[in-house]
Amino acid sequence: MFHENNVVLIGSSVAEQSKSIKHLNKRVINIDYFNDEDLIGENYRNPNHFGFVNDDVISILKKLNLPSDDTLIIVSSDYERDKDYYKLLTSYGEVIGNHYKDILKIQDHKYLSSRLKENNINFPKRYNSNEEIINPALVKNSYLSGGSGVKIYKKNDQLKNNDEYYEQFIEGQVYSIIFISNYNKKYEIIGINKIFSKKTLYTDFCFSGAYSNIDLNKKQIKYLKNMISFFIKEFNLIGINGIDFIISNDIYFLEINPRITQTCFLYDRNFKNGYIAAHIDCVLNKNLPNIKKSKYIRAFENLYAASSSTVNIDLGNFDFVTNIPKLNNFIDVGDPICTINSESNDEKKVKNLLLNNISLIKKELINIEII
Repeated sequence: MFHENNVVLIGSSVAEQSKSIKHLNKRVINIDYFNDEDLIGENYRNPNHFGFVNDDVISILKKLNLPSDDTLIIVSSDYERDKDYYKLLTSYGEVIGNHYKDILKIQDHKYLSSRLKENNINFPKRYNSNEEIINPALVKNSYLSGGSGVKIYKKNDQLKNNDEYYEQFIEGQVYSIIFISNYNKKYEIIGINKIFSKKTLYTDFCFSGAYSNIDLNKKQIKYLKNMISFFIKEFNLIGINGIDFIISNDIYFLEINPRITQTCFLYDRNFKNGYIAAHIDCVLNKNLPNIKKSKYIRAFENLYAASSSTVNIDLGNFDFVTNIPKLNNFIDVGDPICTINSESNDEKKVKNLLLNNISLIKKELINIEII
């Protein structure tokens, strides 16, 4: 365990993280964009839609005046680039996660492509110009995650900045694998998830939900382990991280998330003290956690607003709803409304229960157009 008394959680939505750590009796400070009703701790809003570390976050920490030697900071989003916010953040506490220089290396998509090729890791073909593109193709952004900034390529689409690139579109099922690693480059796999997406105002492939505890065959697991080992050695990854991949005729790498991901909460019960405590202990003390294996399947789906709306129903009355908006809260078009959950020991049952729960909430929110 750790002795520090203050834990700062920074991201676009940190409700599940705050729940994971509530039993440890620490002072939990949540700094996120959505500021949902089910956050546990002291809550502060960051107006940055992606929850990036920026001047607003630094200003909040400055006013809080927490003792830096008694404060841990977990960032599950990214950093704005007009200043060295990682360095600024370290003056307010110890950042528990990957160093910013390693994150920047990962975001250099040309460098990453070359290293993937050299290590025989499959990934969709990337095009240097739109003259080379063979449709179907995508425009992607290495600075954003969760499907943000991903769109289907249309004729003569131009790249807007150095973070964007063109990529071949591959049909298949998308998955993620979550793992935890220490400074000794040892790691444990936490779980594999089946991933889903939706088209919203902001992206053609917005991350929208997942099913946990997916089984793959031994050959596929071996390939994924080699992929994890490459990223840990190449980018010094520590704590909890995730890799998105697609299975078509083969396994193709899609994206590395060098931070705690949205699906981690699905495995909170697999850790003695929750996944946030395991992440902290792994980074601070180099301890790999004892992860309890479970065949229990948990699933969730995020509901998004197709038009600007106000939520006038107390969704806290439903025990399967999380990331709960405040009553009469304004939801902008394209933003998530809430998250619907289900669980069972059978994948078919968990899917049907999730669909039933979604149907029930849609009836309650009849005044809102929902994606």
